[in-house]
Parts: sequence; C-alpha cells; structure tokens
Amino acid sequence: MSFVQSLLFDSSIPIKARQEALDRAFSDPGIPPIQSTSSFWLKDPHVNLAKTQSTDLPTPTDIVIIGSGITGASIARTLLTTGHGRDSPKPRILILEARDVCSGATGRNGGHILETVEEFTELEQSIGLEAAKKVVQFRLSHLDEVLAVAEEYGLVEEAQARKVQFLSVYFDDERWDEAVRCIKRFKECMPTESADWRIFEREIPTEFCLPAARGIIAGPAGALWPYRFVTGILDRLRDRFPDNLQIETNTPVLEINNTGADQHSYSVTTARGSIKARHLIHCTNAHVGHLVPGLRGRIYPIRGQISAQNPGQRFPSQGTKHSWLFNYDRGFDYLTQLPSGSEHDTTNKMMFGGGFAQGKNGGIDDLGISTDSEMSFYTDIHLSGALSVTFGRENWGTVSGPAVEMMWTGNMGFSADGFPWVGRLPRSLTRRGTDANRTEKGHEWVSAGFSGEGMVHAWLCGKALGRMILADDEGLSEQEDLSWFPEQMLVTEERAQASVLPRKVVERASHL
Repeated sequence: MSFVQSLLFDSSIPIKARQEALDRAFSDPGIPPIQSTSSFWLKDPHVNLAKTQSTDLPTPTDIVIIGSGITGASIARTLLTTGHGRDSPKPRILILEARDVCSGATGRNGGHILETVEEFTELEQSIGLEAAKKVVQFRLSHLDEVLAVAEEYGLVEEAQARKVQFLSVYFDDERWDEAVRCIKRFKECMPTESADWRIFEREIPTEFCLPAARGIIAGPAGALWPYRFVTGILDRLRDRFPDNLQIETNTPVLEINNTGADQHSYSVTTARGSIKARHLIHCTNAHVGHLVPGLRGRIYPIRGQISAQNPGQRFPSQGTKHSWLFNYDRGFDYLTQLPSGSEHDTTNKMMFGGGFAQGKNGGIDDLGISTDSEMSFYTDIHLSGALSVTFGRENWGTVSGPAVEMMWTGNMGFSADGFPWVGRLPRSLTRRGTDANRTEKGHEWVSAGFSGEGMVHAWLCGKALGRMILADDEGLSEQEDLSWFPEQMLVTEERAQASVLPRKVVERASHL
C-alpha cells in the first residue's frame, strides 16, 4: 500500500486535511477502545480464552508480551518450543491484552496470506537486487510456514486453512503494463520462486467471472480464519506449558517504568495491578506509539474496513480455488471466500475489504485513526456495491438474504519506510532508563509496523524476534542464525533517524 503515504504529497487533497493526517500520525494512538465494531471472525468467541483472567497477576515474571494477536502467538510459541540448553529453563511468559483475546487487527483482517510480488521492481530500485530478493523470499515463506503450523496444531479444518490461487485483477492499461513489467522482472531474477506465477491477458478464462478485466496476474496464496488460528495456537500452548504461559485479557497496560533495581527491572502497570518483568515485548502494531513514544511518526495507525457478504446465486463457489485482489486507478480491494460445506452460517461467505482510496479525501481521513469503533461512510458505499459489478451482474445474480451481513473496521500499523520494525528497542525510542539503571539482562523489544500486510510479515517477524530474545538470554542450545531475516526490518538507531514522516506537509512532486 505504498500509495497511502503518497497522499500526503497529493496537491489535489486539501493541505489542511493532509496536515491533520500528519498531526494524527505523530499523536498518541492510545490503547484500544472498549467500544468497537463487530468483526465476523469474532462471532463465536473462543470458549477457553476469550475473556480469560486469573485471580492474581504473576509477579515477577520473565517476559511480558503486550498483544495477543498473530505476532504475540508466534513469539510465545518460539520462546516455548525453540532451543533451550541444559542450563536454560523455559521462560515464564505473560501475555497481556487490553480487550478480549485476539480482538485487535488479527481478529479483524482479511485472513489473506497474499504476496503478489508486484512491487518487486520498486524494491529493487530502493534497496538493491539481492536485498529485494531476500525480502520477497521472506514474504513468500509465510504461506508454507503458516499452513504448516496449522497442520502441526491440528487447526487446518477448524481455521479453514487452505492454499488457493490468487487472481490480481487489473482494469486499466497503465497499471496493467506496470504489473506485467514487474512480474517479468521477478521471473527473470527469481525463476524458482516465480514458477507458479502466470499472466492472463489475451484469453482470460471465462470461469474466472471477470468480464471487465484488462489482465490478471495469478500465483499461490492462502486463506484462513485468523482468529481461530491464533486462539487455537494459544490454547494448545497453554495446555502444553501451563507453568510457563499465562494469558490475561481485558488488562490494558497503562504505564511502564525501568527501575534498574534487579534483573526484573521493568515495572508494568496495568488496570489490574503491577507486574515486574525482565523482558517486555511490544506487539501492539497500530497502538505501539502509545507505550513507545519514539515510534510515533515512524509507525502510525490507519483505519481499514472489511465486510462479510453473501454471494449472488449465480456465482460459483471458489473458496478453495481462488482469492482476489482488485486493482483500480487508485487503491485496491481484497477478497477471500469461505469454503462451501463449512458451518451453515459461514459457507461461501465473501470476506471483502479495502475501499481505502474511496474514503473521504482519497482515504487520507483514515490515516492516523487508531480506533475501530466507527466506519467510513464512503468506504461502506464502495464495499457494499462493488462485487456484483466486478464479477459482472450476469455472473452474480440476486442475493438470497442481506447482501452485506456485517461490516467492521480495524487498525493497521504502517511504517514510514515500508518495512516492519523488529528487534531490541533503544532508549532513544522508549525514553525509559538511563546508564545508571541499566541491567545486563532484560530489554524492551518490538515487532510491529506491517503496513497492512501482516499475514506475510507478522508470523516470521515474531519467530525472528523470539530467537533474538532467546539468544540474548543464552537460551539457545545452538548458535543462532538469522541470516534469513531481512536487515531492513531490524530496529537500529540509524533507521530511527532516517525513517520518519515529515512533521509538516511540504509541497513537492516526489514522496518518501
């Protein structure tokens, strides 16, 4: 979604609206509000985890993870199942969630494991060919990794985890020509990884039901029920490691202090009491700037919108075959379809999201919004009417029952330089601690800023961070090798200086 940041330099948008968006990006995003729109994915809360709380908070503990979405689940799994030498016991982990478990971005996204590689040439120009190939390989690895984890934990059926062929559809010549150029370069540079990518242009299969398509890029993708995937993993981890994993919902973190008093130098103040910890991990994505003020303007929130819709009676079920990306002259939409034969009230549902560019002022009014309690009126209009037009009314037919069953919003954490932030946080960003109270063990860490593409970033970012923490604690039984992890995603002082939005709108043709 690189077009999002370009809105800040779009002279057709009132300068007042752009400056207000920048001001929001640098403001405190706060904690997730109690009131929120209702996500379809959360309609059947996990019976054991949704509101789980203990009578007392544990203190001290080894590691506090703030956030119970896909990133927190990946980190917890890595910390509990990886390495551990003879003298390094498994850590005690406490996951804190401000609302019900997995009720943030992961419980509100599209469940779409999608990397189209249609930004390959842009990556190559910005970071070089070899680095671009490494970033793309990292993103592509999520498909097999996530599906393998679903298999490992017996969640394939429950989470409806499946591999599909994505169809990235274009409707105009200019954007289509650019997409083809990019995919051809991808195939030239990464022939093995691109073997399953196809270009449909002159003869688009009629079974795709896309009569207005100028061209289609197709390749491997995946889809799943994200809430069930995460809660299933957390539930199984808690059963397997009852003495090492504790989850506390509806326990927002209000304040953090670094006392430097002992190894458990972090004091975490919550609405239910305080906890002492050695390590503190921020997995709050759009809200990370609340507790890490130095990341404001480096990671900023954006409100996204998604719906659950019923297909037209003529539309063939494609939930186990395809997923979709619809590319317009500005912006895009994304779509997965739930499998047929699943639960009666979910079968064949169309999980349709996007419409950002159709929002007020080209979408910029959603930039910097950190609440999920309201919806964009113009985005609602777009999402509510786009499917029958896109697939063709002759292929769609009438809808039995309500066309739109549910509509909700969620908050994404966008990075100013387009890459996630993963690693140990320096004090320049946390603004906590001094040389006088430094401890040899224990730090603050972060994994956030996935820029709307969490399903091809978050799981392996969490895995990498978990291994960094284990290495820091000398809890690995083998030498750690993170050569597979892109260096552009690491937290560094140099990156913190360079990768930040401007404070004021500047009128110029180029953008970050």
